[in-house]
Amino acid sequence: MSESDHRRPKIRLQEFVPYQLSVTAGRMTQAINNLFERKYQFQIPEWRILMTLAENGALSAHEVAELSSMDRARVSRAQRRMADLELITITIDDADRRRTILDLTEKGWGIVDTIVPDADRTGEWLLAGLSDEERIQLNSLLAKLLIRTGEIPDQGFDD
Repeated sequence: MSESDHRRPKIRLQEFVPYQLSVTAGRMTQAINNLFERKYQFQIPEWRILMTLAENGALSAHEVAELSSMDRARVSRAQRRMADLELITITIDDADRRRTILDLTEKGWGIVDTIVPDADRTGEWLLAGLSDEERIQLNSLLAKLLIRTGEIPDQGFDD
């Protein structure tokens, strides 16, 4: 090792929280995606739109993007596919013709009713290794981190 190697900052990825969260989320997303693709023939964006509409009711495409933390292009692609599958309706807002409103169809609600128990089982499996107290702590910590990540400056952390 050269002398300059000793002066380089060291990072231990296994102890770096953003890395840990990213890997954990990536693994869970892949497992959920595999389940949804195999069982329902759709992917995470469609699932997120379904769940967002199920929780909030009819929303504009922009609101769905905001609430689901997806970019508008991804929402646009997924909503077209979902409309083709008759899971949602897309209507033009009478008050603002540039705005589209997404809403679940009966078929979409049927998928939601089927998916929720699958999603719950997946979440329960993940949390099975935690005590009740650890689950409460995890929920509290994740809520705080979610709020904090909403405050990340657009320009980054170069200050």
